Order: sequence, then structure tokens, then C-alpha cells
Amino acid sequence: MYELLCRSAERPWASKPEKLDRLPETASAKPLILHMQENRSHLSHDARVTFSMIALLFMVTSIGPALHGHWLVPAFSILAMAGLTFALERHGKSEPAQETLELADGRVRHRDSSGRQIELPAFWMRLAADARNPTDLRLFLRGRDGSIEFGRCLSLDERRAVAPLVAAALAQARGR
Repeated sequence: MYELLCRSAERPWASKPEKLDRLPETASAKPLILHMQENRSHLSHDARVTFSMIALLFMVTSIGPALHGHWLVPAFSILAMAGLTFALERHGKSEPAQETLELADGRVRHRDSSGRQIELPAFWMRLAADARNPTDLRLFLRGRDGSIEFGRCLSLDERRAVAPLVAAALAQARGR
């Protein structure tokens, strides 16, 4: 999921930027911030039912071999379900991946949840979309001083929606 924010040019130090519904069209637009975060919604009812059906199938398929004395099959089924449950719980408790792309004062700043921060001049930057196939899209801001990959924590549809917003904001940042 992504959120379009902006900071006031008079108060760039403000801790809470304001939300935008769309990009401002004026040349004297406020500094733009695109906050991106991995979607971590809880399992839906259908997903819980599917998870329960997988557990039931593991148990049903292990009954036959258990009756014939092959006790490793039910043990494997129980361990597989325990491993899957542990992985889902651990993933749910971990911090979601986040990125922030800021276009302000002729500069492009990118920060991610691992602590990396890149700041490059916006004048030489251009948006490049690398689509190897219809289900894969990588977004880059490339310039003579370096390259920034952004939107790694977004879904494919969100990347497609963000690309024109970043292109327009980059054009505005270059125009200042």
C-alpha cells in the first residue's frame, strides 16, 4: 500500500506531513513524499478455511500409512503443519517492509526499512520501468550519479499505479 504526502515548503521539518489525494498541478507545489509499505492484512476467512483444509488433508493422508505401521508419515504431517503455523505467526509479528521516496528542492531522497538512505539530484533523474514479463515490474530512478530502485514492497498493481505519480512528481521537481 502507498500513501501520497507532502510537507509545507515553509515548514520542511514538520513531523507530520499532510495527506494528498492527487498530485498538485502548480509549479510551486509542495515537496512530495511517497510512503510505501508492504501490505500485511490479517488472514481472511477464506484463507483460514483453506489453511484448515490443508491441515485436514495432511491428517487424512497420514491415517492410511499409520495403520500399516509407517509412523514417519503422520510425524512428517504434524511437523509440516507446525512449521507452516510457525512461519505464518513469525511473518505476522515481523515488521513490514517500508520505503519513503521524497522529491523536494531539486533532490530525490529514498529511505528503506533496512536503514539505507540515498540522496541524488533530481535534474538528471528519469523513471525507468523494467518489465521482463507481464507479471514482473521493477521501478528505477536512474541518473548520471546513480540509480534508485523503489517500490519493492508494493504489489504489481500498486507499482503500476505509482509509476505515473512518480513520473509527474519528478517532472515537477526537475522544473523548479
